[in-house]
Amino acid sequence: MKLIKLASITKKLCVGAVGAFLLIFLPFHMGMNHCILREDGGEWYRNVCHFMGTNYVVKVFEVILLACILLHIVITLILAIENYMARPVRYAVPNKSKTGVGSKYMAWTGGILLVFLVIHFVDFYFAKTGLVEGKYVVKTEKVEAKFQEKVQQLQEGKLKEEQAAELQAQYMAIQTLPQDKVAKDRKYFVNLSKKEVATYCGKDFEDYEPDFYNMAKDKFKNPLYVLIYLLSFLILAIHLYHGVASIFQTFGLNVKKYTKAIDCLALIYAIVIPLGFAIVPIIEFFFK
Repeated sequence: MKLIKLASITKKLCVGAVGAFLLIFLPFHMGMNHCILREDGGEWYRNVCHFMGTNYVVKVFEVILLACILLHIVITLILAIENYMARPVRYAVPNKSKTGVGSKYMAWTGGILLVFLVIHFVDFYFAKTGLVEGKYVVKTEKVEAKFQEKVQQLQEGKLKEEQAAELQAQYMAIQTLPQDKVAKDRKYFVNLSKKEVATYCGKDFEDYEPDFYNMAKDKFKNPLYVLIYLLSFLILAIHLYHGVASIFQTFGLNVKKYTKAIDCLALIYAIVIPLGFAIVPIIEFFFK
């Protein structure tokens, strides 16, 4: 029985192609995460996040990336279910083949990574889309420009009494703004809740973005989150080791004389990428 009427090889080629695309994306995401470690108050990391959140080409790429992840998961699950249904009667004697651990438990490692991705999206991507509340950052110059605009309106008698009172309350709040709410370079108000955005920037102020820098640093101070994060990337290492080799095999590139080289490449990638991701929470949790 076929869940979707496509040849098995077609599905495998789709999984391989999408997997290769995701392998290219992972080093970029890892490098972006390393910006968190810079002692610049989050300037580099915020600039990268701002670029990714406002550039239309990146937004299109983001949708493509999410679609690829979903496609990779769906087709892989379909293949796993079809393989199971094709052999409904289990062997009486356990299979003692030399199939690697990564291959045998590919569906399980993929499932665990899916759970981590859901947590990751809830914590970060959903905050960007407004589905969940996070922490927010605003440019100081934009707050000042909006404030001065209202002061001008007040002087011209264009503000109602209630609006004038709100402006006065905003001025008093800014005078007592805690230091941990101001970036090192004084260019940003940071780590704000939505209520604090309204307090310090005005109830009608909408030019704010998620403060992924402080959100990430807060997460990496939570021992449970760090443990989940590190375990997830250990699972990713197992998943990648088999995945990289499988892509070569799927596209017929696993020529026998290059088998050892492909295995070596898969091993290096499966160590370097997860380790590169893991370094960030380790340093943030233990050394900062």
